[in-house]
Amino acid sequence: MSNRANADEELAVMAEKAYGRDALYSNIHCLALFECEVNMLRALMDEVGTNRALETIRPFNIFVGKWIAGMAKQRFALQGDDVEAVAMPYYWAHCGTSNGRIKPMEIREGKAIVELYACGSEIFHAPPEICVAVSHYIAEGMCEAINPNYEFVFTHHLANGDDRCRYVVKKKSDKFSLDNLGRLERNIPLDLTQAERDMWVEWEAVGDLGTFTFMSIELVGSQRTIEIVAPLQRSTGLRLGAILKRDAGGKNDLSTLRDGLDLLCCPYSQTESSALLSDGGIEKEIADCPFRQYFPVNPNNLPIHEMCMQLEEVLKGICEAMNPDYEFAFDRMMSKGDKTCHWVVRKKAIEKSARQQESSQDDSFSY
Repeated sequence: MSNRANADEELAVMAEKAYGRDALYSNIHCLALFECEVNMLRALMDEVGTNRALETIRPFNIFVGKWIAGMAKQRFALQGDDVEAVAMPYYWAHCGTSNGRIKPMEIREGKAIVELYACGSEIFHAPPEICVAVSHYIAEGMCEAINPNYEFVFTHHLANGDDRCRYVVKKKSDKFSLDNLGRLERNIPLDLTQAERDMWVEWEAVGDLGTFTFMSIELVGSQRTIEIVAPLQRSTGLRLGAILKRDAGGKNDLSTLRDGLDLLCCPYSQTESSALLSDGGIEKEIADCPFRQYFPVNPNNLPIHEMCMQLEEVLKGICEAMNPDYEFAFDRMMSKGDKTCHWVVRKKAIEKSARQQESSQDDSFSY
């Protein structure tokens, strides 16, 4: 088995271990987006440096933390500003993003302690800076929104190689020791419905990809953003396509290719209908942008088209891995001003390409 195949298999096994095989396949569209956000952050840090990237992301994710705190106040009817109120918003979110692999929140002598055991950053070998860019800055915003006298102290990160993620919420003036977090006063279990868990997984995946893409455009522009991240997103698609083809028994016919693309596209097309096989290819029209709810402050609630272009690269990679004789392309995108989104899979125009190459060679010898 090649090194690439070994790496693909390792990631598939890690994802199944963290989320369970059924959950992996029901949420593979979200996991794909999570890997896309990791790719975008990594590309941005490589391009402008870690410090500059994080400095640009920080104020935006502080705002996100305040916004999540507002959601939690409504969801749990939070009235006070004690440690439980400060910790609840992120505890709620992490109950969702960990797919329930989290301990009930502990209250210990005025402190709140949360531990979770599943995170996409571990699966995709995310750089540890992602914990700062997302968790630390969002937590900072939550404290500002509910009680700025509190702080989150992150003691463990799965992305750093720890066996868990853990944070302690406490007053800034309080001292504490990792060896003695205080007497346990009570546990606060939180039982989310699967729909609520799915909501948080999608909010995290879509929101963080949007945030990192926004920041990259601000720092290096639209064209350069796509240039630096497209190869990484295509690689993600190639890996996912290899896994899907493996699980399909190696088949690469159009029906199998359609099923693989549908697995990622249907949840974001807000319909269970499959893509259509037609004229030796595949096509699908999407009448309403599935990402509208995640971009309430954008014009027409639409994502930026650079985000959609990254997803296109993933789907191109899946198509290439499952059947390299075919190619994937969006020919309409709502984020670019079209009324609907529409994508196609068509056989590669090998003969046309050959004729163009011959024509180019002829032109090179003209005087």
